[in-house]
Amino acid sequence: MIKNKYGPPVEGEDFFGRERETEYAWQRLLDGNNVMFPAPRRVGKSSFAKKLLAVAKKEGWDTLEINLEKVHTEEAFLELFLEKLKGMSWWERAKEKASNLLDEVKSLKPKFKYEGVEVELEWQQNRADIYKAISDLLDHDKPTLIFFDELTVLLNSIVTTNSRKNEAENFLHWLRGIRQTSGTKIRWIFCSSIGISNFTFSHQITDAINDVPEYKLLAFDPDTSLRLIKALEESTSIELTDEIRQAMLDKIGYLLPFFIQILFERINSSIKVEQAKVDENLVANAYQDLLDDAHLNTWIERLQKQYGDKIDDAFALLRHVCQEKKGTKRDNLLNLMQKRHDADKAEQHLSALLHMLRNDGYLIEEGGLHFFRSPLIRDFWYKRHVL
Repeated sequence: MIKNKYGPPVEGEDFFGRERETEYAWQRLLDGNNVMFPAPRRVGKSSFAKKLLAVAKKEGWDTLEINLEKVHTEEAFLELFLEKLKGMSWWERAKEKASNLLDEVKSLKPKFKYEGVEVELEWQQNRADIYKAISDLLDHDKPTLIFFDELTVLLNSIVTTNSRKNEAENFLHWLRGIRQTSGTKIRWIFCSSIGISNFTFSHQITDAINDVPEYKLLAFDPDTSLRLIKALEESTSIELTDEIRQAMLDKIGYLLPFFIQILFERINSSIKVEQAKVDENLVANAYQDLLDDAHLNTWIERLQKQYGDKIDDAFALLRHVCQEKKGTKRDNLLNLMQKRHDADKAEQHLSALLHMLRNDGYLIEEGGLHFFRSPLIRDFWYKRHVL
């Protein structure tokens, strides 16, 4: 019986659906491919990656998972990566060499704080040797699945801290070199709630990651969504009507499991705590409450962290689009950009923004019209930035 967990990634019995996607993605890994999940936030990328790790472990593979959300420097990454490698089946064979390398990386941290520029120069001189030594540690003959979550958070930190994109580029090329080792049985999964493709595109380093095929996780179909609602009903001992279940799907529109789960929990709370009636008003009232939910704030915060000097234009564009439920033409958006920039730069700004906002799951284009991919996020944006 599943639990309604919608904050952290879900694992085990709480992972719902995605049976066909799991079978397909696992086969791609068996065929020698790595994979990047470029799907919008809250689609369930991390949960899906963890599901693949579980499959790999069951099949006898080594597995390694690193969440890079709170890792802000290369030195911190290297230390964490080496610590994680202790769980590999081959660690004992390389223990002495690896431990010496780990001690070397650890020794840099206090030196950075107290010796500043001198240690920065030492790090710059020794970086390539340290990265090569770590590459040489890896056992390419052992089937292994490595999952890096929130990769772009680390890349952004490297660029922001050092004001040099070349260090992030070098880091990505180091990973690429490992991936392209002849005969390697190591497979990689990369995820990030901040778009990896947007980062590499913005910094013109797409070639460092273009060997990793993208696999786009889609929203649930209506049948799977209804199965999820019924499973949640069973786990919480409430019973909804067919009309209420369908009303939930109609309201959400873009059927991400996360959206279904948070709307369901609001309905569950209304029934059990507020003693709301199970009638036609239940979904509408829960949906309106959801527009003030803190869980949706990440759709604002991620823009603020990622879009840099494009942030004001992004907010202006989204503010305009959220007022057009049926979508708006590109010419209207170009007129908006022309009011904010010189005419010769407006087109360039608009093209870049639309590319990024589509990649990040905010907008979609159909029939020559641009509109919010998710009606829920559109209504949330309208309430926060228009009303």
